[in-house]
Amino acid sequence: MKNNLGLSWRALTVYLTLFIIFCAVLFRIFTIQFNDRDFLDSKGERMILTSQVIPALRGGIYDRKNFPLAVSVLQYNLFALRNFSQEDYSAVQEILPINKTFKEIDELKRKSLLFSNLDFSQYERIKELRLDAIEIESFQKRYYPLGEQVSTLIGFAGKDGIGLEGLENILDDRLSGIPGMETVTRNASRKPKEESPVTPGENFHLTIDSRIQFYTFKHLSRFIIANNAKGGSAIILDNHSGEILAIASYPSYNPNSRSRIIQRNRALVDAFEPGSIIKPLALAKGIDLGLISLDQLIDTSPGFISLNNRKILDPQNYGELTIKEIIEKSSQVGASKLALLIGVDGLASSYKAFGLSKPSNLLFPGLAYGTINTRPNISDHEIASLGFGYNMTASALQVAQAYSVFANEGYLKDFKIFQSDEEVYKQRVISSKTASQVLLALESVVKDGTGKLASITDHSVAGKTGTSHKPSASGGYDKSKYISSFAGIAPLTSKRLTIFVSIEEPGLNNYSGGEVAAPLFAAISKDVLNYLDE
Repeated sequence: MKNNLGLSWRALTVYLTLFIIFCAVLFRIFTIQFNDRDFLDSKGERMILTSQVIPALRGGIYDRKNFPLAVSVLQYNLFALRNFSQEDYSAVQEILPINKTFKEIDELKRKSLLFSNLDFSQYERIKELRLDAIEIESFQKRYYPLGEQVSTLIGFAGKDGIGLEGLENILDDRLSGIPGMETVTRNASRKPKEESPVTPGENFHLTIDSRIQFYTFKHLSRFIIANNAKGGSAIILDNHSGEILAIASYPSYNPNSRSRIIQRNRALVDAFEPGSIIKPLALAKGIDLGLISLDQLIDTSPGFISLNNRKILDPQNYGELTIKEIIEKSSQVGASKLALLIGVDGLASSYKAFGLSKPSNLLFPGLAYGTINTRPNISDHEIASLGFGYNMTASALQVAQAYSVFANEGYLKDFKIFQSDEEVYKQRVISSKTASQVLLALESVVKDGTGKLASITDHSVAGKTGTSHKPSASGGYDKSKYISSFAGIAPLTSKRLTIFVSIEEPGLNNYSGGEVAAPLFAAISKDVLNYLDE
């Protein structure tokens, strides 16, 4: 009897324990279901939801007439995921010509590329299928429609979308935009949820005219190749608006090619000794100070001048020359005497007033601004050299802007390359009367002087030749290497354009600015003026 009671008690204890455990489990299920439902729901959401970055479309760069110089296009690649089925394959194949068989895709057992470079129409149709086992990845492709014609100015963006050269580099932060974020799910019934919006990159409109850029680059490259030269540059300014219409540099490169060999923009980043092209700036200072007049005579006999035991030579003994004739014939002796008359302080202040040796406000990486030798105890020979463009350096842009002063009635403008409603800053450098007198001298250079080959039919132009030796690596100057240049105003009726051209190291027998650069100026001027209907 006792044994039966013991067994019954033990059984009752076991049953009671099991009942308590059952109740505890039941209670936990109840609390999970009602108290932790929000937590579990969010956990489930996180299991099926993922976040992905939405890239911002890089901003474009356009010319003054909205022609694209650099533009990004969204492209798409289609991928099959591991659970990609035969039905999925059939649905996709109705839209896209897939080269792989379903067996080839299925055997990979991993994410695999189905189709690359979908156009937008294909992209939209694929999205409408709402398949769980596919993934579309977007990417940007950068295009440069003008290629090498403007690449040294625009630059390019790398594979990662970061601007590496030129304006692409200096404007990278503003071109890049701000990426967005969206939440996506593998559940085809649900649409992606935008978490943060995309801010597209900023677009920029330049003052560059694509047609004028084409003419400028075409003739520049042609002349450099024909003269077996090392390189060169050309700039065209609109004197009226204060806008840059073209900046060309050669050799150049194709920014659309991955095998591109980067070339610098010689017009903007190179500083060189300008040679005789600087003489009109000294002339303008002398006239403005009342030291000289155009018809004043200066004796250049016997065809040379000795300063500090060094000779400065003319091609021949010109004898007495008027100031106008000194510019017309490009007399070194005459320019030297004029420079000594003005003095180093007067020359330096004049050149600086014309914008030389000063940083430009133009937004471009590595912009050159040049130097002027004003050291203490400067020799008379060095002062004389400043009068014909040695012992100083300047960029092509600076020389072009300086010459625009003669077309703008004595005002120096801060030329711009980005379109805006703001008027360009300008300041008076010389009087209007002085500017007109210098233009008369420059006109005679083309009519009767060293710049005859710069003349064009149906238009009167004015300008000045320049020829300078390049410095030697061992010191002094290399007598076999030259920079030939020409700066001028066209046409004289409206004085609308300032055009500067330069050719570095012409390899043939001709090397002077009058023989090499002046005809290049004429070729560019003719096409551009016809285009502008001037």
